[in-house]
Amino acid sequence: MAMQNPRRWPAIITFITLQAAWLSIVIIWLIWYIKINSRRIKPIGAWDIIVIVEVSVLFLLILAGIYVLFILYQRQLTLMRTQMHFISSITHAFKTPLATTQLYLETIKKRDLPPETVNQLLDGMMGENQRLKLLVDNFLASARLSYSKKPYVFSKVEISEFLREFLKTHEVLLKDVDVHIKVHHEMTVSIDKEAMNLVFSNLAENAIHYSTSFPQVEIEVMREKSWVYIRFSDSGIGIPKEKYRDIFKLFQRLPEAITMWGSGTGMGLYVVKMIIKAHGGNIKVSTGLNDSGTSFLIRMPIVNK
Repeated sequence: MAMQNPRRWPAIITFITLQAAWLSIVIIWLIWYIKINSRRIKPIGAWDIIVIVEVSVLFLLILAGIYVLFILYQRQLTLMRTQMHFISSITHAFKTPLATTQLYLETIKKRDLPPETVNQLLDGMMGENQRLKLLVDNFLASARLSYSKKPYVFSKVEISEFLREFLKTHEVLLKDVDVHIKVHHEMTVSIDKEAMNLVFSNLAENAIHYSTSFPQVEIEVMREKSWVYIRFSDSGIGIPKEKYRDIFKLFQRLPEAITMWGSGTGMGLYVVKMIIKAHGGNIKVSTGLNDSGTSFLIRMPIVNK
């Protein structure tokens, strides 16, 4: 039987009913106690007030306990939903590249193909393998950021040198992308190369997947005082301004992105933001190329050579 999403409404109704019931009991008891004591000739004394206060506190503590249990129950529901989403995302994200790679292998094995076609299929498999590697790297990066206070090993590198290495090592990923790099000032930054490669890989993959035509990417490097600014712009579908903050949340995917590219985990931009933050920088989003795409502005500190 398929696992269904837990419903919140019955829990909320039950919580409200219990709270109302206990509150009614407290009020009824107070009214009863006061009426009983009002029939006495002797007015309410200090002992009566102590009893009223103690019983009222007891009932309030019970109400507080019910409230705490309700909050814990709601958190458990949220955790269950997150787990189900996580499992579903992993399944869909890994299924497509694995199925595509298997299809390519079966085609090569069962048919006598010309060398050009074989090379095309091999390139396709390399591309799918890079997608799988990026997924695994995102999961590992998320775990590393969660459990390690100092997850990275930093080294000084020229920003232009890093970008050249990135383009060279991701030729398969970027083979159908029109990439332009503009370095206005040469600067040295202290980065973890593997982690920063993951940042640009995620941004590049988003630019590819969410472009309706031939993907275009522009990487511009600027300097302002002691900061380096790296603007990564694409020509994709863009992101609504009201969603700018949401896209960096874990497992967050926009409806437009799901429609265009069904498989995905919603981890990419979350990992990007956390890695940049671990490097002492920040990232902002705005409109990209041709007033339609998305632009990510990364700011990081410059270091002395």
